[in-house]
Amino acid sequence: MSKLAAVAKQLTSSGVVTTVGTPGRLHGYSLKCGTDVNASVIFLDGGSGGTARWQDGNILSTTAAGDSYIRCTFPTPIQFTTDIYAVLTGTNSILSVEYEET
Repeated sequence: MSKLAAVAKQLTSSGVVTTVGTPGRLHGYSLKCGTDVNASVIFLDGGSGGTARWQDGNILSTTAAGDSYIRCTFPTPIQFTTDIYAVLTGTNSILSVEYEET
C-alpha cells in the first residue's frame, strides 16, 4: 500500500490504533499536550503488552499547558506485525495518528 492509503485516527487515552490483530504501518503522529504539560506516547507492536517500537514525549516543558505539540512524520513508515497500540499519558492529551492497515 502507498501512503495515499493511510488513514487518521484520534485517541484521548491509550488504545489500539489498527484493528486488533491487524498488522499496520505507522506513518506519523501529532501529540497535543493537555492541561498538564507532561505528555508522552509509546507505540507498541501487539497490544498493551507488546514490544515498544517508538516513543516520544514532552516532559517538564515550560510551554503553557495545551499549547505544546509534538509532530513526527516518518519518511519510511514503521511496520507493526501484530497491530499498533498507543500508550498515551498526560491529562487531556490528544494523539492524532496517521497509519494504514496491511
